[in-house]
Amino acid sequence: MTSTTKTRLWDALHAHAESSDPTPNKSPLFNAAACNIHVNYSNQHITPQTLALLHDLAESVELRQKIHGLMRGDTVNQSEKRPALHTALRASGKTPICVEQCDIMPEIMTARYRMRAISECIRSNQWMGFTGKPITDIVNIGIGGSDFGPRFCLSALAQYTSPHLRYHFISDIDPDGFKQAIKTLQPETTLFIIASKSFTTQETLYNAKKAIAWIGEQHTAKHFIAVTAQISKAHSLGIETVLPIWDWIGGRYSLCSAINLITAIAIGFDAFEALLSGANSMDNHFHDTAFSHNLPVILALLGIWNNNFLHRQNLLILTYSHYLEQFVPFIQQLDMESNGKCIDNQGVPVNHSTGPLIWGGLGNQAQHSYYQLLCQGTHRVAADFITMNTLNDEIINEMCAAKIRVLTTGVLAPENPVEHIYPNLPLNHIQIENNSPFTIGALIALYEHKVFVQSVIWNINAFDQPGVESAKRFKAYDHIKQREAMYHD
Repeated sequence: MTSTTKTRLWDALHAHAESSDPTPNKSPLFNAAACNIHVNYSNQHITPQTLALLHDLAESVELRQKIHGLMRGDTVNQSEKRPALHTALRASGKTPICVEQCDIMPEIMTARYRMRAISECIRSNQWMGFTGKPITDIVNIGIGGSDFGPRFCLSALAQYTSPHLRYHFISDIDPDGFKQAIKTLQPETTLFIIASKSFTTQETLYNAKKAIAWIGEQHTAKHFIAVTAQISKAHSLGIETVLPIWDWIGGRYSLCSAINLITAIAIGFDAFEALLSGANSMDNHFHDTAFSHNLPVILALLGIWNNNFLHRQNLLILTYSHYLEQFVPFIQQLDMESNGKCIDNQGVPVNHSTGPLIWGGLGNQAQHSYYQLLCQGTHRVAADFITMNTLNDEIINEMCAAKIRVLTTGVLAPENPVEHIYPNLPLNHIQIENNSPFTIGALIALYEHKVFVQSVIWNINAFDQPGVESAKRFKAYDHIKQREAMYHD
């Protein structure tokens, strides 16, 4: 495949960037909506010609065919020779989806049925601990994709959670983190979910074995559930209840699977299915919609424009809702682990910028931390501002609107240059209707597909993580294994 940067279109975009006016266009045409999500990108530094060139770029890399290939199970993870079928996890099950000529939908539907049964058993106080008391606390032990996604979902959907259960996360091997997590818990009423696709992730196994020692190894069966692709390894720890995850799902794309069991327990399986439905609706929008109105494609192409042609190689995400507080850490892993690559699909070093640095957090707090840098700093930044329409009458959304106005129109101060603010921040205003399970599912899928589109443009693999795997070969992991043995013996 010819490098994207060696094409006529790439050169045309560079020339266009050099000749364009670097200010927001403000066109009312630069809006699109789907699945309870509205994207206003009129504050991007673009013109209709910019979009036309970006659409031509997408066509030149056969993006439409790549989208279809992703969803039908083509080998898009070339280094590991696997498909990436996270979209199948939320499919209706009516249409076969095959891996190695075998329909995977029956397995997925069976796993969903088991998730429902387990979650309803726990929520109805029928899952008993070793003394016959019902479970009161659920602890998710996992790291990376087994932690960020569930943690975000539980935070975003907190108002839907069952009030008689409490939810906790253990991800780090810092011993103080484990102590703090179990500080107020009772072994007889605590259930642990051990989430690890490979069941070899050392941090997760280390904490799992500490948890088994705390509960008592003889009580493992009643107090542990595993989610893994390696069922026999979970059984070897004495864990009898095991839900599957599959090789064709990457950890950071797995939150529509049993990896997110803690959320299914917390909100109930009907609400969890609404989350799947929202993600599936965005999948269908992504698959079927013309690029000019396709939300993931629009966000991806604007990101390419800012990163590669306006040299804004970091993306600030500001969320204006307490429920979205954990969104940025989730997107940091999703985006930077997927597209933080310098080798293309042919094994050749790239000669262009790839995945941006992702940073941000709660938007209103930014005013009292890094907002000054956004107004007058020298770093080149692009941004996504995310608000909820249910807060349109609240001061929080008014604060967001005020910040957008200042950052995109600037402040003239001819008598006092120190107060002058240039209108130099290209941004998207992403308005979500609410934080319902459906909308949160759609928001997750929106960013998943944005990341995939950018990987296609850059000709890199969004579904492997050789940098992550390399760290596991260092000597420190031998010490973790020794500690595991101490807790298991």
